Amino acid sequence: MHNSFHAFIRHIRGSDLSLSQVNTLFWLYHHGYGSVNDLAEHLGVTKAAVSQLLDSLLEAELVVRSENPEDRRMKLIALTDKGRCLVRKSMKTRHAWLSDLVQEFSDEEKEEILPTIQMLNQRVQVFNAELDHHCKHQNRKCQKRNRQ
Repeated sequence: MHNSFHAFIRHIRGSDLSLSQVNTLFWLYHHGYGSVNDLAEHLGVTKAAVSQLLDSLLEAELVVRSENPEDRRMKLIALTDKGRCLVRKSMKTRHAWLSDLVQEFSDEEKEEILPTIQMLNQRVQVFNAELDHHCKHQNRKCQKRNRQ
């Protein structure tokens, strides 16, 4: 885990993005879209700070801003294809260390640990599905609150 995080940090430093910007990109990747209010709440900063943070992401064409069709006063933020690609590259970089680690095991050891890894993967998928459901539910609540 320690090695994966350092690889991730090195990758991010090369992208000239702040951790808040990276956090925003990952949040949008997992939520699909959000409002400035949603992002401010997630990051724990003011709407003005989020707007400033978004300006550079918009300029870099990593995110787009559009009107909410239900409330034209509210702007929605979403990733562009370029933004999604950057997030995916970041995730791959973070997990690349695992490929190196696997080379350290013998074929017999790999066969021995495979069932455990498969079980872990299944549990992660269930966990992520539950988390996605929770996030979508929370996002709908935020949208409803913003409309009121």
